[in-house]
Amino acid sequence: MKKVLLLSLSLALGFSAFAQQRVAKNDIKSFKMSAKKTAAVGKEAPSTAATYAPQAAKSVVVNRYNELEDGESMWTYYDLQSNSWSSNRMYQLPDGSVGVVATMSHIEDPNGGSDRGTGYNFYKDGEWLEMPEERVEDMRTGWPTIAQWKEKGEILISHAPMRCWTREIAGEGEWVYRGELPIHPEEYPYTEDASWPRVATSGENHNIIHVIGDIQHSVSSDVVEHYQVYLRSEDAENWTISYSPLAQDGEEKNYAADAYNITANGHNVAMIYGDDLQAHVVMYKSTDDGLTWTRYVVWENPYAGFDWETDPQSIMTDTVYGPSSLAIAIDNNGVTHVALAAYEYIHDELGNTYTTWSGRGVDGIAHWKDTQGGPIQSEDGNPHYALRLWWPAEEAGYVQMHKDSTKWIGYVPLYEGYEYDNEKFFRENDYFYKIRSGQSGFQALSIDPFGNIACAYSAPNITRVDPNTDKYLRSIYVSYYNVDKGYWEQVVDDVTDDEVYLPFLVSENIFTNAVDNTVNPGEFWFSFQSDNKQGCFVGSNAYQTDASENVIHAVKLIPENDYVSVPENNVPQDVVYGIYPNPATDYVVVKSAQDVEANITIVNLVGQTVKQFNKSLKMGENTIGIDLKSGIYFCTISANGYNKTIKFVVK
Repeated sequence: MKKVLLLSLSLALGFSAFAQQRVAKNDIKSFKMSAKKTAAVGKEAPSTAATYAPQAAKSVVVNRYNELEDGESMWTYYDLQSNSWSSNRMYQLPDGSVGVVATMSHIEDPNGGSDRGTGYNFYKDGEWLEMPEERVEDMRTGWPTIAQWKEKGEILISHAPMRCWTREIAGEGEWVYRGELPIHPEEYPYTEDASWPRVATSGENHNIIHVIGDIQHSVSSDVVEHYQVYLRSEDAENWTISYSPLAQDGEEKNYAADAYNITANGHNVAMIYGDDLQAHVVMYKSTDDGLTWTRYVVWENPYAGFDWETDPQSIMTDTVYGPSSLAIAIDNNGVTHVALAAYEYIHDELGNTYTTWSGRGVDGIAHWKDTQGGPIQSEDGNPHYALRLWWPAEEAGYVQMHKDSTKWIGYVPLYEGYEYDNEKFFRENDYFYKIRSGQSGFQALSIDPFGNIACAYSAPNITRVDPNTDKYLRSIYVSYYNVDKGYWEQVVDDVTDDEVYLPFLVSENIFTNAVDNTVNPGEFWFSFQSDNKQGCFVGSNAYQTDASENVIHAVKLIPENDYVSVPENNVPQDVVYGIYPNPATDYVVVKSAQDVEANITIVNLVGQTVKQFNKSLKMGENTIGIDLKSGIYFCTISANGYNKTIKFVVK
């Protein structure tokens, strides 16, 4: 089956602009719930009512009912796309074509069919390939990850153990099997293989490959240690494997399988780790293709380093707003962006157990970027509240959304005429609908060439209830960050709400993925898994008793100009939209939006001009030798009447 993919969104009735305080009426009955981690048994929390201030008198219904031709890239009975977050399943080539992968099986087996492997599809010139009937591999694999490789090719890494396939021309010809990746660092004391991979490629020609994964060592029947690893290759044949940068901080055991993401843009590479309630959310960034790394704390856990099993100090004295899932992407200026889905939890006795809360008053997705200089902070200084979205309103007993629209991306949307009932929030035995996702979760970031951002995420839709479970179905919502306005237009669109395409109206939509960096201004790409049954069919605590066909959808979003900033003729005023690496050594790479004659001036800290020359820049990346002594410099590039100055360091 071939489908043309064209999604041109006419976005209507979005939320209001910057700094407006949003409030919600009393539409929740009970918002506390219990949950467990691994084999621990959750402690039931008492029901508590939440009260909301009256909502502003304007429509906040999230509807579009516009043109939608959806791309169905593949289908699968295997519905467990990740143990935590799903990422690195899409990429886009400079010609606009898109590759998509997912774990695929066409055998109804709750343990994962013998045919389980990589489902792959490719979009080019407005058409998808036929839906795949067979996996890419000739052996059972899973949890695939894909990226551009070289100028026109693609690289695929599969799970258990990690194996590599490449193609010189994406979407065409046979995959070339490159063999198994190194299974663990030489000093690793056990025998287990590294698995659960994520791949990204960097360099001028996407020739440098970066893979992160996890080694899972069973200490006993109920105790598992995780060792995070990092692999690097420049030819897809010869690999170096080491512990991830986490090891230098003694934190490599604190994060679980699939609880990480990696992204790359130009020579910049960033990996992020989270998911553990006793550890920080940390990001490591390299500006030299993975040779050196800088550590950032994105969210500072007030209980990092405590032993919940034995240390009485680890007993929480207050609930904590912590992350449940993460997404990461780097824009063309080298700025790293992170989206953190939040939930509230408490650990109130020795042992593994903790309690989580759900409901409007504790739900949201936060935005962090590495230029802000430190971890997310609470305005009142309380580290427990760093990821808090809803705060007390002026009227006693009410709460309202945080007024800073630069910080908050999205949340379970409000609909006029509907009251939220927390008892209708679907909580299956499997934890993917509780802790790993939260209310709003499975988020993914897509950034266009000018720095506009779209964040798609899965959240309960209170207008859609599953007739079999009487629980809210999840939809895929999208918020937009206009780079010129500098704030988020929250919950603008619902890509699964279309009165023409009826299957969406009775579907559960999760496991969102994105093209991290799109090639066309004002355009964003996402994929997600859609199922007409709630819960998972595959997994140790699977909710479904019978298999259903899960469809992996792919959509292209083109929002109206109110939500993105695209200059006339798609040419940025500054022409140059990126200079890296930073720190540099003997060269810098200048990214230009067009072919142009430029004047380049480099001055030192005391204002002395140390280099000045003309350069013909080509659209894309341009390597320029600098031959400077170690120090701090300012590079000004002038072209077409516009100037761009960037501070950089020479090592």
